[in-house]
Amino acid sequence: MKKCAAALASLVVLSGCTSTPEADTGSVRLDSPEVHSQPFHVKLAIGLDKGQPIPIGDAPLKSNDTGLFASGEMSLGAGLSAKYQIGKAVKATLKYQFSGQHAEASQAGNVSHAMTLGYLSDHESGIESKEESNLSPAANRAWDLDHDLIDIAWITGYRLSEDTLLYGSVFYQTGEIDGTYYRTTSDGCGERYAAECALNHFSDDGSAFGVSLSLEYAFTKSFLGSLEIVHSRSNWFNRNEDDTLINGNFIYQF
Repeated sequence: MKKCAAALASLVVLSGCTSTPEADTGSVRLDSPEVHSQPFHVKLAIGLDKGQPIPIGDAPLKSNDTGLFASGEMSLGAGLSAKYQIGKAVKATLKYQFSGQHAEASQAGNVSHAMTLGYLSDHESGIESKEESNLSPAANRAWDLDHDLIDIAWITGYRLSEDTLLYGSVFYQTGEIDGTYYRTTSDGCGERYAAECALNHFSDDGSAFGVSLSLEYAFTKSFLGSLEIVHSRSNWFNRNEDDTLINGNFIYQF
């Protein structure tokens, strides 16, 4: 989805956007523990989501990558809400606030607790180049992969004032990657990911866990802004990587 979306159109394009299969579903959390008690209250958000790409094999670790995300969240009543987010990955989340004052009645000093259960999915593709050597000629091969993860989190918040909410989370993700390498030199294989062009498959079971700390400020009753810092440890392709990232968003609620 994010890597060379139309790269297979020609070998000229292929040579210009080479990459290696990698895991990167982003790091953004930004889930307030305060939920409206009544249904059909909506939050729309847009923001930045940083991620740490972890490539397969012994390819060098890349620098952090920043992408945009957009989300919509709606309260369902009784402290429940549902959220759908698109960006580095597609994420669907169900949240339940089980302690503390709800969003419409929250006052300074309120301590709130919530839990989330989410599902993330992502599709990526690209072209991997092999340089010419004395033993083999130069070659390109296409690849694509799918992420599927379950995400769970515990969120605790403390309202500093009517306009300011400080909250943090502890989270855990687990899931798998399934991918395929494809030929790009045979007839018809330079333009599409076709089953008959498949070379071999690869897969991996991975996980991530970490903590986040966020500050949300209401400029008005309808417009809010948030900043967060996220520290996580990810294990993909048998590589453990620690990273600390900063994300932010703007929210319109009604």
